[in-house]
Amino acid sequence: MENNYTYIDLDGVILDSEDRMLERKALAGFQNHNDKNQFLKYFEYTNLHPEEWEYIIRDAKSVNNSVEIIHELQKMKENVAILTKIHTLYEMKVKLQDLRNHRQIYIPIIFVPPGIKKHEMVIPNHQLLIDDSEKNVNNWILHGGKGLIFDKLIEKDEINKVKSLEFLLKR
Repeated sequence: MENNYTYIDLDGVILDSEDRMLERKALAGFQNHNDKNQFLKYFEYTNLHPEEWEYIIRDAKSVNNSVEIIHELQKMKENVAILTKIHTLYEMKVKLQDLRNHRQIYIPIIFVPPGIKKHEMVIPNHQLLIDDSEKNVNNWILHGGKGLIFDKLIEKDEINKVKSLEFLLKR
């Protein structure tokens, strides 16, 4: 696959941290998950309570063996990288420390700051993005990339959806 990379989203694809964040957000009193202002207020709250990110990231579980599959991809020296959105600098720090020190994941990690889209941070250029956000995947494809939606709940892989990263081991 030449020098092209496969970019993998972290929250909801590698770790169940997205579900954990929504749980913590609701517990903090920000229960409307469709209100962008509540998300912004919750992220402000996390700046005052950094232990939120500790709980969300450090205790997160691997989704459908994604961490273990990434370990195998590392051994195979595949061109894979993590492309993950961050909302605060402390979140970035916790994600980096957790991936490197706790999970022994050493592939490149690209952090996408607030207000920037993944296809703006990395030029898609025919490269693959695996993300649980259909919006992110569609934007990636619109800008010249290839994309697959990650859906941990489907029974088996479909043309544009996968339930596991296992297919990357067979390419």
